[in-house]
Amino acid sequence: MRFLLALFRILFALTFIVSGALKLVDPVGTGLIVKEYLDFMHLGALEPAAIGLGMALAVTEFTIGICILGGLRIRIIAWVTLILTAGFTLLTLYLMLFNPISDCGCFGEAIHLTNTQTFLKNVVLLALAIFIFLGRKRATRVAPAWLEWTFVGIFAALALGVSVRALATIPQVDFTAYRVGNSLDELAQENQARYETTFLYTKDGKVEEFTLDQLPDESWTYLDSKTVQVGGSTKMAQVDFKLEQMTGPLLAVTVYSPEALDAKQLERINHFRSAALLQGHEVVLYGPSGDYVTADRKSLMTLNRSNGGAVYFNDGTIVAKWSNLELPEVDLAAVLDEDPDVLILRHRIREQLYVSILIAGALVLMAFMRIICKSFIIVK
Repeated sequence: MRFLLALFRILFALTFIVSGALKLVDPVGTGLIVKEYLDFMHLGALEPAAIGLGMALAVTEFTIGICILGGLRIRIIAWVTLILTAGFTLLTLYLMLFNPISDCGCFGEAIHLTNTQTFLKNVVLLALAIFIFLGRKRATRVAPAWLEWTFVGIFAALALGVSVRALATIPQVDFTAYRVGNSLDELAQENQARYETTFLYTKDGKVEEFTLDQLPDESWTYLDSKTVQVGGSTKMAQVDFKLEQMTGPLLAVTVYSPEALDAKQLERINHFRSAALLQGHEVVLYGPSGDYVTADRKSLMTLNRSNGGAVYFNDGTIVAKWSNLELPEVDLAAVLDEDPDVLILRHRIREQLYVSILIAGALVLMAFMRIICKSFIIVK
């Protein structure tokens, strides 16, 4: 029984930790998902708080996962876990039955599940949550209550810090279709909807399907044809910037909320444009309307999570991204002179290093917590 309880706790905890972490590193994307939920629940008045609500949910999920894994305040957390998981299960049942949105966003942009898959996943999590709840009284306290709450607060604060940092700049790990290294041309081709037509013929009372390249002889009688989608997407993965055929370098500033830009942000954009002009490169301004080159607002937010941030393309491939706070001015010439493939590789290495540091940091902190708790208990 103890082994099963430990196993179920680990499985449940890791799912919540991963789900929370993937939302934490991309608060703007999480806010877009929350906005979709608010829309179908007719809670449009809360839309300005969508990003904040998403961050709160991500911190809660991550912290619950850490608590379950580390045994922190397990009796209280078991109640919270059961209530939260039951609520998620009911919500995803509604999504499966009525399909108001196509993707639950449980794992951010990293993993996309259908509504049916999401519901089944939550049914499993609910079963695990019930098992954890029933076994909560067997859990051993790892430290005095005040010390356990201290560590809960530390993990929650660190999680919030990661999310706030990503909100102030751009996600350090990008799972969108527009991640650095992706080609708009390839995205358009991969996601363009593809169809296949088959033809129904009959002979001697037997009906068979044939493709256009394998039509039968004249002894068969034509009945009907049908066309089905065999790949790609009718949405083309939001590739609607018409930049796929570009050649050479292009710098694009994406502004999805012009009214939200303050004087300092506008000044950074102007300095960035001036630096680009000195290098002989024009900067294209993309926005939802007005004096900008028009593009869909959600696509702009997907291309660059920072309002007023910039993207460096080379022959249609995304080479670099910057938040508005990080727009390069002095070193822009050095960036544009460097080999694009080297810039892309360097970015991928930074992504991997960031993930490694986060995982290692969490493990070290968990180990430190256990050592402190055991030492405290021994002293007491």
